[in-house]
Amino acid sequence: MGEAKSVDGGESSKRATGNVVAPLQFNQVSESIGVSAQQMFLGTTSKVYVLDKTEHNPVNITNEWGTHPAWSVEYDITTNDYRTLDVWSNTFCAGGGVLGNGSWVVFGGNQPVTVGGAASNGVAGDYDDTDGGTAIRMIDPCSDMTCEWQQGYTNYSNHGDSGGYLRMLSRRWYPTVEALEDGTMIVIGGDQWGGYVNGANQDNPTYEFFPRNGSDETYYLPFLAETLPTNLFPLTWLMPSGRLFMQAARSSIMYDWRSNTTTQLPDMPYATRVYPASAASALLPLIPDNDYTPTVLFCGGSNPPTFGASTGPGFNITNVTADNSCVRINPDDPNPTYTDDDFLFEGRSMGEFVHLPDGTIWMGNGVGMGTAGYGPPFYSIGQGYGQAPTYMPAIYNHSAPQGSRWNRTGLVASSNERMYHSSAILLPDSSVLISGSNPNADFSDLQWRSRTDAELWYPWYFNEPRPSFGDDLPTTLGYGGDYWNVTLNTTDEGEVSTAKVAVLRGGFHTHAIGFGMRYLQLNSTYTIDEESGTSTLHVSQFPGFPGPALYQPGPAMIFLVVNGVPSIGEFIMVGNGQLGVQPTAPDAELPAISTIEIQNTTSSANDTTSSESASSSSHIHVDKSSASLSIMPRTSHACVAVLIGLATWAVL
Repeated sequence: MGEAKSVDGGESSKRATGNVVAPLQFNQVSESIGVSAQQMFLGTTSKVYVLDKTEHNPVNITNEWGTHPAWSVEYDITTNDYRTLDVWSNTFCAGGGVLGNGSWVVFGGNQPVTVGGAASNGVAGDYDDTDGGTAIRMIDPCSDMTCEWQQGYTNYSNHGDSGGYLRMLSRRWYPTVEALEDGTMIVIGGDQWGGYVNGANQDNPTYEFFPRNGSDETYYLPFLAETLPTNLFPLTWLMPSGRLFMQAARSSIMYDWRSNTTTQLPDMPYATRVYPASAASALLPLIPDNDYTPTVLFCGGSNPPTFGASTGPGFNITNVTADNSCVRINPDDPNPTYTDDDFLFEGRSMGEFVHLPDGTIWMGNGVGMGTAGYGPPFYSIGQGYGQAPTYMPAIYNHSAPQGSRWNRTGLVASSNERMYHSSAILLPDSSVLISGSNPNADFSDLQWRSRTDAELWYPWYFNEPRPSFGDDLPTTLGYGGDYWNVTLNTTDEGEVSTAKVAVLRGGFHTHAIGFGMRYLQLNSTYTIDEESGTSTLHVSQFPGFPGPALYQPGPAMIFLVVNGVPSIGEFIMVGNGQLGVQPTAPDAELPAISTIEIQNTTSSANDTTSSESASSSSHIHVDKSSASLSIMPRTSHACVAVLIGLATWAVL
C-alpha cells in the first residue's frame, strides 16, 4: 500500500504561508519527493503524479507480494508531502496522456530489471517489477489520497467506456501518445527491447488505439520504418484538419489515419530533433488573431556525424556541441515549409518547453554537449551521453517581432543540473515545477547523480495581485454555442483591452516532451460600463469548427490574464467529459467592443425642484450565462493590492 511521507518544506512552506518569493529565480522546495521524476503531470490543482523507471529509489512501497523500491508518487504541492503509489511493471521510457473523460493513461515501458538495471529475464527479481513492454496503467487523479494505479489484466470499464484489458497489442518502448478528437488515444511506434536508438530488428512501425473499441489490431505505418534509427518518441500533434503532423529523423509527414494516407513534407533543417537529439518542441499558442493557425516550434537538438546503433553512439558523442537552431512550420498550410525562427542563446539538447499562462513559453533543463541516453563508460561522462548542463532558462515570446523573441532579462540560473530523465510542468499559480535528472542505469550518487529533489521557477508576475475567478465560472466549455460573460472591476480601457481567457493543458512530460501540451486563447470582446464602474468580457466557447481537432476534449486549466498577469488556474472540462463524438454548434456572434458612457443632464435654472445632475444611459443586458470575475490581490502572498503596469515580460 502507498505510504505518505512528509519532507523538508523548503520554499514551498513560504508559498503556503504567504511570503513573497523572488521572481525569475529558482527555489528549492523539497530535498526529495521520493522518486526521480522521469515522467510527471499535474492531476489536480494540488496533486502532481510522478513516475520513474524501475530502480533503487530511496523510498519503498509494500504490496501483497512484499516490499520493494517505489517508482511512483503522488506529490502534494500545497503541503510538500508525497504518497508512494504501487506500479507493478517497469515504466522505463513510457509515454502517457489524458483521455477525454479525465483519466490519465501510461503506455509501455521495458522488461523487468534487477540491481544495476540489468534485465532479469522475465523474472520479477530484486525490485519485484514485471514486464512493462505491453503494459497500460490508468489513474483518476484525486484530492483525498485514495486513488491508485489501475494496471495488469484489469478489464477497462471506466465511466461507462468499454475497451478490453489494460494491455497493448504489442511491445512499445518510447511510444508516442496523442489524443484524438473523440478523446481516445493513438499510441504510436516505439521499439521492443530498448537501446540508444532504434533498429530494424526491434522496431515497432505500427500504431494502435486506446480504448480498442472492439478492434484487436495494430496498423502499419511505413514512416516508422523509413526513419530508422532515430524515430523513438516520434514527435506528433493532432492538427485542426484532423490529420497528424509527425516528425522523426529528418523526415516530416502529415498522416490521415482514417484513410491511411501520408503526405510528405519538407525535411527538417539543421539538426535531428527527435530522441536522442531531444530538441524542445511545442505547438505554439493557438490564438484568434491568426484564426487559430497551428504552428509547431522546434529548438535545439543535435547533428552528430552518426547516431550509431542500439548499443551506443560508437564514438564520444559528449564532445558534440548541441544545436542552437530554432525552426517553425504551419503543417496545415497548403504548402508547409520550415522557416527559421530566432536561434537559442546556446546549443541545447534535452531542453524542455512549458507553456506559461501569459502566452510565453519557458525553456529550461538540458545540456550543451552530447545527447540524451546513457550507456557503458566508453563514450560517456559517468554513464550519461550528455555533459555541460545548461543551468540558465530562457523565455520565448511568439508574439514578439522576429529578432527579439528570446529573453533572459533578470533571469537567474539554477544551481541544479537537470539532464536526462528530468521533467518540468506548469502549476496553477504559474510557477514551473522542475524535478528529476538521472542519466544512470540504476539510482546512483556518481556523476551525474540521480536526483529526487524538486525546485520551482517563478515568473515575473508571481507576487503581483491576480485576477480572481468568482464562483460562477463554468466547469465545462464546449465547441461552439453561447458565449459567456466575466466581469472586471475596472473601466480603464488600457487594462480591459489586455484581458484574455486562456485554456492550458499542461500535458504528460517526459524526455523533454510534453505529450498533449496545448494552449488556446478563447475569442473575446468587451463592454465598458462607466456608470457601474465595471466592464464585461464576452468570451466564446471553443470554436465549433474545427472543434475538438483544434483542442481535444479533456481536463485543462483556465486562466484570466489582465495586463499580462494571470489568475490562479482552475481545472475545467473541455467537451462533454465522455469518450466519443463531441457535440458541436455554430459559434455565437460576440457583441461589438463598446463603451457605455455617463450622460450628463443639466436642469433649468428656473426649476424649483431639485433634480439629479447626471443620469446614466441604460445598461446593455445580455441574456447569457455569466461568470463574475474581480481583480483581487493574491491571498497566498503578502503583496500590495494594486495592479502594476506592464513589465518587460508581459504578453498581450
